[in-house]
Amino acid sequence: MRDHKIRKDITIFGHRGARGIYTENTMAGFRYLNEIGINAVELDVQNAANRVTVIAHDPYVFMPNTVNEKSCKKLIRITEAKELTKVTAGAPCTGTEYTKQFPDQARPSNRHIPTFATFCKWAAKHPLLTLNVEIKSHAEQTDLYDPPDIIVSDVVDLLERHDLRHRCIISSFDWRVLEACAKRAPTVTRGHLTLEQNHGTAMVPNIVDGSPWMSGVTRKDHKDSLAQTISALGGKVWCPYFKDLTESELAKAKELGLLVNVWTVNSVSDIIRMAKMGVDGIISDYPARVQNILSQ
Repeated sequence: MRDHKIRKDITIFGHRGARGIYTENTMAGFRYLNEIGINAVELDVQNAANRVTVIAHDPYVFMPNTVNEKSCKKLIRITEAKELTKVTAGAPCTGTEYTKQFPDQARPSNRHIPTFATFCKWAAKHPLLTLNVEIKSHAEQTDLYDPPDIIVSDVVDLLERHDLRHRCIISSFDWRVLEACAKRAPTVTRGHLTLEQNHGTAMVPNIVDGSPWMSGVTRKDHKDSLAQTISALGGKVWCPYFKDLTESELAKAKELGLLVNVWTVNSVSDIIRMAKMGVDGIISDYPARVQNILSQ
């Protein structure tokens, strides 16, 4: 990569609030962003039973079992929201790979899974806050989440109720969700999440030939360019995994007028590399770290 200067006007998104500092997808993490002057947040939503939208990343939650005092795994989609709001959010126990990954993460005893309505009510009081709402969906295991048209309708209804539509990006790895969003709310900005390689992790790429995640679309019809593919679909924001992004594809995205927000960038060296490359947004578990680097 050529020796570029660090771009200073990058939008910093706190990933799942600020996962490296507070339990993910909790109000404590969202409030922390406001306290340190970060004006953009990324969070995950899905529907619990009876189409109540909650903020959670995984399709399952560990519920306390009063019979044998062990946690039992329940599918969020069929669990009542009032039960979920009493559940301790985050890793079910200490010593897991997850907790080892975020050793400095504060885990207050009152950390619970919030409803999206609760978050929207709070966000409405912070007019400078930009939202990136990732809708959880699975293009192959379709029973894990509500159908795309259902969850999109419920999310957009809440955004409209709290006058948040104009400052929200709706993103998803499942492009069927974004297709549904284009129909339900064509003026809402859509963010196409992409992962081309797993890079030695357990993550499953959604950008492959014949992928159901791409909703029948193929790069071959667009000169093998993800940027051109997303632009042709009417997308305005491309959200690639940062290790997949090349300078040439970033340049192409800029030519097409796409914003490029990369995820999830945590190390100092990677933050600097992305800032020098000139991305528009950095999604990070450590937003204050990004903030400090860009302010130097």
